Amino acid sequence: MAAKRYHGEMEKETGSSSSGSAGKPEKKIRYTGTPIDFWRIHGWKHPFQFLHSIYYFGNPRRYVGMLIKIFNFLDTHIPKKHWRNPLLKPLLTYLPARYHGKVLTIDHANKIINLNQSVHVDPKRAKRVLTYEMVNQIVINSSDTIALGDCVCRSLIENPCTPNHVCMFIGEPFATYAVKRGKRLNIHYATKEEALEAIRQAHELGYVHNAFFKDAAGDRMFALCNCCSCCCKGIEITNIFKNIYQDDVPTPRMLEASGYLAVHDKEKCTGCGACVDACHFNAVTMGSVNGSPKAEIDHAHCFGCGICVDKCKANAIRLEKDPYGTMPLDIEHLLNAKVM
Repeated sequence: MAAKRYHGEMEKETGSSSSGSAGKPEKKIRYTGTPIDFWRIHGWKHPFQFLHSIYYFGNPRRYVGMLIKIFNFLDTHIPKKHWRNPLLKPLLTYLPARYHGKVLTIDHANKIINLNQSVHVDPKRAKRVLTYEMVNQIVINSSDTIALGDCVCRSLIENPCTPNHVCMFIGEPFATYAVKRGKRLNIHYATKEEALEAIRQAHELGYVHNAFFKDAAGDRMFALCNCCSCCCKGIEITNIFKNIYQDDVPTPRMLEASGYLAVHDKEKCTGCGACVDACHFNAVTMGSVNGSPKAEIDHAHCFGCGICVDKCKANAIRLEKDPYGTMPLDIEHLLNAKVM
């Protein structure tokens, strides 16, 4: 299973395989930014994923660019009514099952950056945060190692949203490998303060914070990206899939909701429409109450990112836990909570 794939590396680095517990340190792994770093994760049991990781982390711009071209071709040449075809659906949903993200509030994104220990969240608990059948492990080695660089999606289009120097690789071996191989994306090591500032700037501009997981990363988290619907394919694919596969259980998706929902107070709402413009998931529309314009939030489309909360000057929107949703990726809570 995936847990065994990274388990040996985790023990070597921390001396413990428990959820954030402090064990006696053993020999610390030295990450070199060479393929051997990924061999420690995959080894002979997963040679394809080893090669996959070398290509993806060594050429993220080329890799993502190839996927975007494939998706754009399908989007352009195959009518949406055929996307539910039993022969086509497995192809369309293959990638999101193995490469996906978890929406974060800004507080939870900051907690990941502020980590001061390697973590391994119990797989049973992690599965409640990320409900995909595969690629759902919350493991971060050497959490104080962060690499900050340009957004891959924005680097591939003309006139992207700015700033685009807002995406980061978290922990090892991903950060060091990205720094050594990611010159075209201006990737460099960053301090926690630099990473937090990048998140703050992105949040002010209304970007959505996402923690990304991938099979080539050993089925675990490797990056924290700040995304927008006009530039980033993850959000675009999620919105398209929501409309096409909305009746499927589970619904194929590129992003998992944060575990929160935006709740709206119509009495406080001034009808300014700022929340409509801020929502990247088309969850907010304008309606009316007694002839006055009022925002309306469709919880079936809300991902609980919290951007609308901060954009509402009337303080008419707040986040509440989704009683039927997944657990938030609150790393502090996950490390301290008892396994259920």
